[in-house]
Amino acid sequence: MKSALIVVGKSLRYNLPFLNYIHTTITKHIDLPDQTVYIDKNDKDLFFVLEEAISHADEIIIIASSDSFNLINKVVATLGEDALELKSGMLIPSKSVKLENNSYLLQREDKLINVIKANENKKLPSILIENKNAASLFSIIDIDEDSLKILLEPLAQNYEIKITPTTIIEGWHMVEAVSNKYGNLESFFKAAKSLLPQKIIHHPDVIAYIAHCLEEHHKTLSTAESCTGGLIASMLTQRAGVSAVFGGGLVTYSNAIKESWLGVSNETLERFGAVSELCVREMLEGVLNASLSDFAVATSGIAGPDGGTTEKPVGTVFVGARAKNGEIIVERLLLEGDREYIQIQSAYHAFKLLLHVGRDIFLKS
Repeated sequence: MKSALIVVGKSLRYNLPFLNYIHTTITKHIDLPDQTVYIDKNDKDLFFVLEEAISHADEIIIIASSDSFNLINKVVATLGEDALELKSGMLIPSKSVKLENNSYLLQREDKLINVIKANENKKLPSILIENKNAASLFSIIDIDEDSLKILLEPLAQNYEIKITPTTIIEGWHMVEAVSNKYGNLESFFKAAKSLLPQKIIHHPDVIAYIAHCLEEHHKTLSTAESCTGGLIASMLTQRAGVSAVFGGGLVTYSNAIKESWLGVSNETLERFGAVSELCVREMLEGVLNASLSDFAVATSGIAGPDGGTTEKPVGTVFVGARAKNGEIIVERLLLEGDREYIQIQSAYHAFKLLLHVGRDIFLKS
């Protein structure tokens, strides 16, 4: 089943925070759209773009800005050889099968079309298409993509499942598993867990999974961040209910703050620099002492675009995780991409190391 998201209106396209909110909300209903189209209401090809997108998809969500909603209603009605009718204060196609405030649903043969009026800084109106895809997302830790395919593809075929992996970071793959008509996702996952114990996390959101496991075992986590600038803490607090397990985070960007807040020694900073394994080890010890948490993660690096040297080029990042019982892992990374992507990769590497130092609660077989 193919899906399409069509966003109409420049005011929506360039409002990135609101657009991200739209995408997050949409993907809860139609997963990741197979096609996403952005177009302005004044584009001369608007009619043909909508006609083409609708013809190639089974589920279509059209998000229209407030000043393009009425025009889109006319176009959608024309495409369906329908007339406009006033319903619940909206002038919409008469053959709408379901409607709520600023949202209506059309069914044309086997297609579902949901048109939504979106206003910036407001809650998105109800999405009237429900997710019917027999698909599931899971993560695999510490296995390369070639081995993943060799091991899991025959198993997936046996249970009539199609898998599509993507690499989040080295050693962490997110996999979409889609069931065919006679597929059995539950049996596939049971067999996969048996084949790869302590490597598969059967949850669509690993960070939410980490928070759940911490709460289940009455454990807490705190963070000490330099190059990621609070991103790890932000990623955690985006998940509801994390207050039960997240103690807090320290953004220690300057060396002086690393010293005064975390107790990183001046000798370490002078001899090895802030971007070093020893500095991250001391950051981990400092945040555990300050927070009394059970686990900690820390980052320090050069996200760029400037600041690199021959010994430590842009993309050099040290990430670490430590458990209160003393187990600690610190890794040196050499990441590629722009500043934001390097920061995001650093954060995911920190979460991966956390999975390892807390393997007894996160990676149970």
